[in-house]
Amino acid sequence: MDTGRLGQGRSRKEALVGDLVVCIDTICLDPDNYSRRFIGLVLDKSITVCKIQVLDTGKTVYWPMCSMSLWKESSKEGNR
Repeated sequence: MDTGRLGQGRSRKEALVGDLVVCIDTICLDPDNYSRRFIGLVLDKSITVCKIQVLDTGKTVYWPMCSMSLWKESSKEGNR
């Protein structure tokens, strides 16, 4: 259940297999000193790590769940 709070402390929905996610790489910065971001498709997941296929390159990477967020909330909220 949502706490009603906005911002970083609010509860987030977890990505499921087949969801599009935004992955944030805080270590590698782009030339303008912004965090590198990319969009990927969740292929598989464990408790803390997801197997992601990067949409731009098709490359498969493993990414921590704490460094990703859902691209768009699903309209099937009752199924989650």
